Amino acid sequence: MKVILQESYMSLGEAGDVINVKPGYARNFLIPNKLAVSATAGNLRLFADKAKELAAKKEKERDNSKKTLAALEKVEIVLKRKVSEEGKLFGSITTKELEAEFLKLGAKVDRRQIVMGRQIKMMGDYTILVKLVGGLKTQVPLKILSETPLKSQIRAEAEAAENARSAAAQAAAEKAAFTEEKKAGEKTEKKAEKPTKKAAKKAKDSTSEEN
Repeated sequence: MKVILQESYMSLGEAGDVINVKPGYARNFLIPNKLAVSATAGNLRLFADKAKELAAKKEKERDNSKKTLAALEKVEIVLKRKVSEEGKLFGSITTKELEAEFLKLGAKVDRRQIVMGRQIKMMGDYTILVKLVGGLKTQVPLKILSETPLKSQIRAEAEAAENARSAAAQAAAEKAAFTEEKKAGEKTEKKAEKPTKKAAKKAKDSTSEEN
């Protein structure tokens, strides 16, 4: 089914574009949400008359997309959620939540422009796709953390701290042993030097007497 986009929408196209979509998608989503109208002869004439207005609107939307893209390239979303001991979320992450997080970070992104690819139900690191007007798109890193430390995390942190203490103690012991060994070596060298000096002095005295 052919429709005319009234608004630029994700990767479908820009305002004024005539596109082919499935009839159900047009009737149940695009047209009711005033994102498009049927591509009738009358509507085509109407949009042709508004060509200059649409061109200006497209240019403005493209400029906004470029600014949003620049902002998104510096963004990382970090969410803290309740999770089970296995790291499973109680619920899932939604595009509505992500839209709100983007806004907090100074980037205005419509939830319909966010492509998650799959449901996020576990804590961890993810990447989400954002499709902007004008064919621009970017990937944004998403990190899901537990809002409270997990028992496994606490154990791992305790083990890491203990390992760090042990390593520090071992390093200190090795340094002390090296220092003692070095001092002992220096004492041995000094003791070895004394007889050599006495012998040299005696040889010198003998030479003086012969002369």
